Amino acid sequence: MSACGCGQSPLVIGGCRPSKPACPPAPCPPVACTGSKPSEHCETTPLRDSAPYRVTATATSTDPTPYYTIANTHAAVDPVVAQTILNSGTGTFPADDGTHNGQHTWLAGVVHIDPTTLRGDPTSVTVSASVHVHNDGRNTACQLYGRFALWNGTTPIRTDLLGPPDLPAGGDDNGVIPPTTVPLADVLAGRVVVELNLETGNDDTCRVGPKQWTVDSFVLTVQASAPGCGRPFLRTTCRDCDGAVTCTTDTLDGSIPYAPVPPVVPVASCQDGCATARPPCVSTDRGNAITRGSDGCLYAPDTPALDPSPCNAARNTTGGLLVPRIDLTGIAPGGNISTQRSVDIDVTGTPGCPERWRIGARLTPVSAFRNAERQHADLLARTGTDVPIPESDIVLPEAGVYHIDSDVRYALGSATGGSGYIIGWLRDETTDTLLTSFTQIAVINAARQQQYGGTTHIMTEYAVTSGPRTVRLHLMFVLTGGKITNAEAGGTDSNGATRMRHLKVRD
Repeated sequence: MSACGCGQSPLVIGGCRPSKPACPPAPCPPVACTGSKPSEHCETTPLRDSAPYRVTATATSTDPTPYYTIANTHAAVDPVVAQTILNSGTGTFPADDGTHNGQHTWLAGVVHIDPTTLRGDPTSVTVSASVHVHNDGRNTACQLYGRFALWNGTTPIRTDLLGPPDLPAGGDDNGVIPPTTVPLADVLAGRVVVELNLETGNDDTCRVGPKQWTVDSFVLTVQASAPGCGRPFLRTTCRDCDGAVTCTTDTLDGSIPYAPVPPVVPVASCQDGCATARPPCVSTDRGNAITRGSDGCLYAPDTPALDPSPCNAARNTTGGLLVPRIDLTGIAPGGNISTQRSVDIDVTGTPGCPERWRIGARLTPVSAFRNAERQHADLLARTGTDVPIPESDIVLPEAGVYHIDSDVRYALGSATGGSGYIIGWLRDETTDTLLTSFTQIAVINAARQQQYGGTTHIMTEYAVTSGPRTVRLHLMFVLTGGKITNAEAGGTDSNGATRMRHLKVRD
């Protein structure tokens, strides 16, 4: 400070409110003012200027569809790749497969700022950005091959084309969005968007094919300004003993020269106007129950406003707002038993906040089993004739692929000798469709008395497009010589039974 007597006055750097007022300048001693050379004294005052300051900002990947403005085909870069690029990482705009003339691939990022880093009460901010692109090839880019733009809602406010023209494979370019002023309210509302598009498809105009791009080095800068909320600095003013100013010097720390941006405000008068904390943004949605009072404070109703829809599970209770809990209960393997389609559910809970659930399922397929509880059909009495066995009917209830099999019980014999055979087949009675070819159930070729009995298996896989479908066993005896005295099948006897089974194996 001054050699004229003030001593050491407090200096405030950074904050807006000094801990105590600056020491007033000491008067010059009268003896120092005698003669022709006036004595000087100096004082240093902490001030703030109005230089723009940087606001913490990020960009979040969003659907680029609203920003498609170039004709022909469009494509959006993968959202994960887009966010990597917006986080200043490296990502790839892949080349088109060669089928789309003029295709461009898009990236879009919503600009977000941290309101707590704002100082003063700015109504607007400046947004600027830069990015680096590299043509990976395999083709040259056509003319001006892309765009780096800034949007406010659906209105482009800055559209800078990428060049140089006809960038060859292996070439590099830098996109730049110069500082552009946008309303602060629009940024807080998520309306301000950075957009980048690059030519990745064919271009018949230039006779070039698809190309891939590597994009990196994305930088987003947002700045704001308010009177007296810029950079803190020190102003030293020297006066003679008559009070006339002899010199004024502005520095950052007492030694580094600084040129302040007007207007300049004393730190003591800034008070809380430059505080970095800002009141939270309050949604203007009509359903928002929180309001801001005339005193600037936020007020919430005593009882939360709930949507009266009967589908709303939240309720007001005497103990507070209640959101019913849903407990998931699984079904152990085989626990869901039915003739209809059924599913066993596995549920495994993992404690935590929020709780996590793992859910698995096992399909219990449609199936059925039936015994033909009847006497054997007399096939000999209807030799050479189709004999249906309705007692064997099974019903396929729905569309799908079914495994169907049948055990056919039979008896075949001759008292004097003879030859012949029994055949069987399965048929869809609903659509009159043959499921299997004719299967030989039993055969006899005896020169004298002979008797046979047993069980033969018929099996097939059958696909149906709709249900229900009725499947039935059909039998026939064919005489080829001599005399057969016994030919019967399709029923139940003391040694076995005719059975039908089906199992759905897939949709």
